[in-house]
Amino acid sequence: MGEVCRKVFPLNNGAEIPAVGLGTWQGTTAVRDSILHALHTGYRLIDTAQYYFVEPAVGEAVRASGIPRSEITVITKFWCEWHHNPAEALQRSLDALGLDYIDIFLMHWPCAATPDGKHPLPITASPTFVETWKMMEKCVGPRCKAIGVSNFTQKTLEVLLAEARIVPVVNQVELHAFNPNLKLVPYCREKGIQVMSWSTMGGGAEFTTRASEILTHPLFTEIASRHGCSPGVVSLSWVVQRGVVVIPKSSSPARIAENIRLVTLDDAEMQAINDAHRTICQLRIAEHIVKMRREVDGKQTILGWTKQDFGWEDAEGNWLI
Repeated sequence: MGEVCRKVFPLNNGAEIPAVGLGTWQGTTAVRDSILHALHTGYRLIDTAQYYFVEPAVGEAVRASGIPRSEITVITKFWCEWHHNPAEALQRSLDALGLDYIDIFLMHWPCAATPDGKHPLPITASPTFVETWKMMEKCVGPRCKAIGVSNFTQKTLEVLLAEARIVPVVNQVELHAFNPNLKLVPYCREKGIQVMSWSTMGGGAEFTTRASEILTHPLFTEIASRHGCSPGVVSLSWVVQRGVVVIPKSSSPARIAENIRLVTLDDAEMQAINDAHRTICQLRIAEHIVKMRREVDGKQTILGWTKQDFGWEDAEGNWLI
C-alpha cells in the first residue's frame, strides 16, 4: 500500500489543488463524520454541490475539524436553475456551508433550466453558459476565490474561452477507464485548465452494471494484486498519474483511508488502462442516470441537451473526448 498522497497541482490563478479529495455525492447522514475522518486522515480537498443536499454537513465538518480553513480546499457547484443568477446561488451555498468563502465555485452542467427547475432550456436559449459564465466572473473575490466548470468538453470550452475574461481553474468531468477522456485531458492542460475526475472507480454501478467491472475485471484486479492494493486505488492512481484530480466518495473509514494511499503504475499498466475503453467496453455513466434524463420533442436527452450539444459525440456517434 502506498503512502498518503500529498501531491498538489497548480491552478491558473496561482493557487494549488490537492490531487486527491473526498467526494460527497449521494452523501448520507454520516457525511459529516466521513469528512471529519477524511480530514484527519490527510485529505485537504472536499468536493460537494447544491444538488447533493449535504452542504450544511460539509461546512459543519470543516469547522469542527480543527484544521485551519486556509488549508482546506472546498469546492461546490450550482445546478441548472441557477444559471440566471449565479451570485444568488453563491450566497445560498455560503449560507448552507456556513463558511466565509468558497475556494472554487463551479457551474455544474453547461445546460440551463427555468428558474423553477422544472423545464430544461435548449442550447441556444438564454442564459447560455457563456452568459452565465460572465455573471460568475463578477463573483470572484473574497467570498469566491475561483470559478470553474463541470461536464464541459472541447466543444463547449472552445465557445466559452472565446468570450471568457477569466479562464476556468478546473473542469470536473466523468472520467474512468471506460470513458478516459484521452483527448479532453491534454486539451484542458494546453488551455491551463485543471481536470477533475468524477466516477473514477465506476461509481455509476448503481446506474449501469458494467461500471462495476472497473473494480472486478481481471485487468484491474491483476494490477491491484501486483501492487498490494484494491482495484479502486489502481483507478485513482492511474488518473493522478495523468495529472488529473480525483474525488472518490466513501462512507467507509477504511476505504477513505485507503483511497488517499496511491501506488505508482508502470507504463504498460497505464497503457492497458488507457485502452480499456476499447478492450472491455465504452461507457458514459451520465447517460444511465435516470434523474437526468429528459424527453424533448420525443427524443431522450440529458438535461435537455443531446450528445452532440454537449460535444460528447459527432453526428455519426463517434466519441470526441
